[in-house]
Amino acid sequence: MQNKLEHTFPIVPSQCDSSGCLGIPNTFSLFMDIATEHADMLGIGLKDLAPLHRFWLTVKSKAYFYRRPALSETVTLSTWPEHPDSRKCNRDYTITSGNELLVAGKTEWAVIDTLSGRLVKVDSVYPEGLVLLDDISIEEDFVKFSTDLSDAVVLGEYRVNSNDIDLGGHMNNVAYIRALPSLFSSEEWQSLNIKEIEMWYRSQCYEDEVFTVVQKDVDKAKEVFYLKSDGSVAFQLRYS
Repeated sequence: MQNKLEHTFPIVPSQCDSSGCLGIPNTFSLFMDIATEHADMLGIGLKDLAPLHRFWLTVKSKAYFYRRPALSETVTLSTWPEHPDSRKCNRDYTITSGNELLVAGKTEWAVIDTLSGRLVKVDSVYPEGLVLLDDISIEEDFVKFSTDLSDAVVLGEYRVNSNDIDLGGHMNNVAYIRALPSLFSSEEWQSLNIKEIEMWYRSQCYEDEVFTVVQKDVDKAKEVFYLKSDGSVAFQLRYS
C-alpha cells in the first residue's frame, strides 16, 4: 500500500501568478489535488466514504514558502498522512527541486458523520495495513488564532461566486485563499513577499454570501478575518 505519493512535473502558466512563479493559492490547489488522488488510491476517498455517510473536512492548512518555483521549472510534489489522534489527523506535503526544499505544507483533517454531524475516529477510516511514515514536513504546531477584532482595518468585501463553489455545494477550501489577492493590486500582493501562511476554516459558506474582510497586526504577522453579515468569522488567515 503506497503510503507516500509523488509526482514530478514542470510548473505551467496556469499555476503561476503575476510574478511568473507558482502562486500561493495555486500551491494549495496542488495540495488538494494530490491529497484527493492519494486518498482514492488508499480507498478512503470521497466516493469510498460516501456510502458510509462519512466526509473529510479540512480544518486548518499551513505552508512555508522558501522559494516559489518559476514557470517551466521541474518540481516534485509529495504527500503522505501522519499518525492520527482520536479525532484529527495531519497530511504533509513538500515541493522540491532536486535536493532543494521549496515549499513545506500540512493540513489538519477530520472525518464527520454526515447523518449525526459528529466527528468520528480517524483511525477507524484509515485502511487496514497502511504503514504510516514518521516524517513530518513542518514540526511547528498550528498557531492559536486571535479572536480580537480591535484595531482591524477593512481590506474590502468579497462576494462568493459560482467559481468558488465545489461539488459539496459550498465554498471550496482553496477559494478562500484565492479571494485574498483580489483585495490587493498585483504589485501590492507581490510586495507582501509571503513566506509563511496558515488558514483556519471555521464555517461553511455559500454562493452569493458577502464577506467583509478585515486585517490586523498580530505577533509580527498579519491576521485576516472573513466576516459574515451576522459578524461571525467564516475563515481566518495569518501570513508573514
